[in-house]
This record gives sequence, C-alpha cells and structure tokens, in this order.
Amino acid sequence: MNKHNTPTPANKGRIIFITGASRSGTTMLSLILGKHKQILGLQELHYFGDLWDPQKKPEALSETKMQELAATLFARQEHGIWRASGTAADNKRAQKLIDSLALEERNAAGIFAAVLSELALGEGKEIACEQTPRNIYYAERLLELYPESHVIHIVRDPRAVLASQKNRWQMRRLGGKNVPLSELVRTWFNYHPFTMNKLWSKANNLAIALTGHPRFITLRFEDLVDDPSVEIQKLCDFLDLEFDQTMLDIPQYGSSTVKHGNAKTGIVKDVVNQWEKILSKGEIRYCEHAAAPLMKYFSYDPKMTGSLFSFSLLPSLLRYPVHLFGVVISNPRRAWIQLKALLPLGR
Repeated sequence: MNKHNTPTPANKGRIIFITGASRSGTTMLSLILGKHKQILGLQELHYFGDLWDPQKKPEALSETKMQELAATLFARQEHGIWRASGTAADNKRAQKLIDSLALEERNAAGIFAAVLSELALGEGKEIACEQTPRNIYYAERLLELYPESHVIHIVRDPRAVLASQKNRWQMRRLGGKNVPLSELVRTWFNYHPFTMNKLWSKANNLAIALTGHPRFITLRFEDLVDDPSVEIQKLCDFLDLEFDQTMLDIPQYGSSTVKHGNAKTGIVKDVVNQWEKILSKGEIRYCEHAAAPLMKYFSYDPKMTGSLFSFSLLPSLLRYPVHLFGVVISNPRRAWIQLKALLPLGR
C-alpha cells in the first residue's frame, strides 16, 4: 500500500509522461519519442484533473463508470481532446478491456494504465508516451502510482511560452480546421501575461521540487532545438533505450491541437527568439520581473531594464478583468482546474 492507502495498479507496461507549462514543446518531444520503435506517442488525453483527480483516494467504480472512463480515453486518442464521450466502437472496446481486468486494476488508476497498455500493444509498441502538459501538477503522485513510469519535464523560455499562447487563438488560420470555434474563443480569453506567468512558474517550481527523483528529468526546449541529437541521446539513456537518429525526422509543426499539412521534417531552430517580434514591451517587462528567479535558475537572460511600472504595462492591466471574466464564462470547468493548479491544493 502507498500513502494514499490505495493499491498500485498491476504493471500493464511502461508509461512516459511528458510535462511542462503549456506551449513548452511537449508535442514536439512526444513526436520525437514516438518515432522510437518501442514507444507510442499519444494525444493529450487530459485524464488527470479532468476525468479523475489522482490526489484523492480512489473510490470503488461501477461497471458503467469504468466503461465511461476507458471509452473516453479511447475516443480522445482517436478523435482528439474535444471528444466528449466514446462512440459505440469505443464503448465496445472499453467493455472488452474492463472484462479482462484483475481486481486490483478496477479503479481509475488501473483503467488509465490498462488503456495505455492496450493502445501501445495495438500498435506493436511496448511503451506509451502521454503528453498532457499539466500532468506536472500530479507528477509526484503519478510516479508513485505507476512505479514503471518516467516523467520528462520540458522547460521553455517564459517569453516564448507567452508568445505562443498569445497567437494560439489563430489555430484555424494556421491549419487547424478541426478546432471548434468555442475552443478558439476560450483560447483568446485564456491568454494574459499575468496568468500565463503564474502557470509557468507553478509548473516549473513543481519540476524543481522533483529534481533528484530517479525517474524524473528536466530538459530545456532551447537545448533540444540547438543540439537535438545530444539531448535525445540523454533522454534515451535516461529511459534505458537505444537512440536512433531517425527519431529527429519529425513533421515541422508545433501544436497538439491542429493537423497541419506541412510536408517538411526536422527540428526548427528559428522559433527560439520569435517572441521578440510578438510580445509587447509591457508583456516582456512583466514576464521578466515576475519570472526573474526562475529565469535565472534555468539560464534565461532578461532583455528589458528599468522599473516594472510603466505605460507599456497599461494595456495588460486594463484587459485583466476581461480576461478573468472570459476564462470563467467560456469554460468554467477548465477555469477551476487552472485555479486548483495555482493554489496549494493543486499540488
């Protein structure tokens, strides 16, 4: 038994969790690892915190609830995170899976492990790689629940993260034809330098707290794009896997939420400093002040000098009430998940 007095699910195969503040490069890293002959790169499944909170003691699940969880996971992998529930085929597959589970697996933690194992084995792979960024909020618990799992946390310059978040509402124009209009609206409201900085800092403080754990490693996005062969070799060593140079031959797109038609492959280096053309002086100034200790810790140099309080910050201050109202109205459930992440109970 662990400290939550719950049984550890039976080993259904290894799991890699890729975590990080949103827009830090989790999708790119998942694509790279998914090119390995033993690893299946998955969609963002948003299981923890959305379908089940691993910080709570798992309750006994009904047959119906187990089927619902499994079917939703199958549907999200097949159709993306906006799939609210499983299809008839997903439900049938889920029921077959549940019928095969041992007693100790018939809980929310066991369902997740079993579904990922089936997805990996179905593709002839041995390891499932899940890339939901906010799993960092549950990383300590996940390492406890799944003793064969590893967590790879990717850190990106907070200014680049803000720039990516700022432009994210344009997903359809950039090729994301499958993105619902409601998601574009939510994404537009969701961006604000104050909130994004808090989420970035929380995610990376949690990562620092796990430094030294034998199954946890941190990777800088900038190091990855600068010398991908060296950094992926390090990750393969960490995972006890053989490095293959073809792992770096990935499509040149960087979003987990769109399907681009870009035929080019390889890792693009010129994305590192694009934030300088996208963010306002006020956004840069605020970010560098708010994230200063962590930026120093991860070796990101500031560009702006002078006081935080200047007229360049005024647009962000005026927009903040609109941002907060829009976040709550456009998706109350997601707003609650974010709030929990920022508070001590989110840990």
